[in-house]
Amino acid sequence: MTQQVKRKKVVKKGSHPTGTRKVKRKVRRIRKPVLYGLIAIVVLVVALFTVPKTIEDGKLKDLGYDKATISEIRKQKLTNLIIKNKYYSENLAASIVDKTLNKDYIELYVVSDSCDQREFVLYDRLIDKGYTEEQALNLFDNLTFFELTPLLVFDFQTDVQPYIEDAVAHSATNSFSKFELSNSYKVPYETTKPVVNQGSYDMLVNKTYYLDGSFAPPQLQDLSIQYASTGLQLDAPAAEGLKALCEGAREMGLRIFASSSYRSYDNQQALYDRYVKRDGQEDADTYSARAGFSEHQTGLTVDLSALDEDGKAVATFGESDEFLWTSQNCQKFGWILRFPEGKESITGYQYEPWHYRYLGVDLAQKVVDSKLTYDEYYELYMAPWNNEENNNALKNPSALSSKTEEPTESAEPTETPAA
Repeated sequence: MTQQVKRKKVVKKGSHPTGTRKVKRKVRRIRKPVLYGLIAIVVLVVALFTVPKTIEDGKLKDLGYDKATISEIRKQKLTNLIIKNKYYSENLAASIVDKTLNKDYIELYVVSDSCDQREFVLYDRLIDKGYTEEQALNLFDNLTFFELTPLLVFDFQTDVQPYIEDAVAHSATNSFSKFELSNSYKVPYETTKPVVNQGSYDMLVNKTYYLDGSFAPPQLQDLSIQYASTGLQLDAPAAEGLKALCEGAREMGLRIFASSSYRSYDNQQALYDRYVKRDGQEDADTYSARAGFSEHQTGLTVDLSALDEDGKAVATFGESDEFLWTSQNCQKFGWILRFPEGKESITGYQYEPWHYRYLGVDLAQKVVDSKLTYDEYYELYMAPWNNEENNNALKNPSALSSKTEEPTESAEPTETPAA
């Protein structure tokens, strides 16, 4: 008997159980040259975006900016401007970080230690007066705000360097309360112009701005002898301001009164002529105004005197308790000390502790807070611009019961009633 050998069906590994043969697919691989090319393209694209940024960051860092400031520079789109011009200062960096930078004045941030609205207005005023951008930046680079504002009052300086050197030479002693120079930068009465707003309580009258000979205050009225010597007059707003000032002093146990007030053009002419005859014109011009250039003609100015306990005029108002109180509180009643001590080079007049000008409470407080003379304040914030386009450009910041004692009828100014 033939022995049959049983054979097992051998299924090849990988074969389909049904016996159908599975075809193995060929895997396609990216060739190395192509892969390297793709990688190179990606690297190049990334480099195009990152390398310039890295280079720019390096340049900004070299200028002095830190990482946080560089980030703000990019956010505010200042990178190209700063790198191109190599702008840097601590003031500029701080303004960028706190987001207060005014791009219109970026060069000013570079040369100035601080920048705010008053510096911007001053810069614009200097340009408006005729100084070039280069001159203005040179001035800001070397001088402080209070050293620059007198230039708005002074005559135009073709060469600013002598003024810079003069101011720097006095920088150790000058301040907001005192400003002296070795040289004079204004010729009195040489360049004059009519008062811009005759009749307004804020008009400026000095050795540049003059009133018409026919001008008289629009609301001229007699002053009560409770507050003034007999026969004196002021414009109505100033008359009320004088009353409030005198009553305020009386509440403090002090007695002040007006010993001189409104003067007509003709009266000022006669007074000035008398001083010229006595002292000569050069000296007279240091303490008395020429006719038309006197604040007394505005009806908004008084010379003050003080009464002692016996009702007699105190000889020297500037050394009295009344002066100390008045000089510190006059703005509360709408008045300012018009010709302060230490500002003679700016006002053009000797120190007059008795001479007060009415401006109204709001404006008087702004002038006192600014620590500027009214000449400077007016030229900085209030005068019309030479460039007519600026007059409507919002350049200017918004801006801005004791027993009655009567002065004696014969009381006269105890000091020279100057301007």
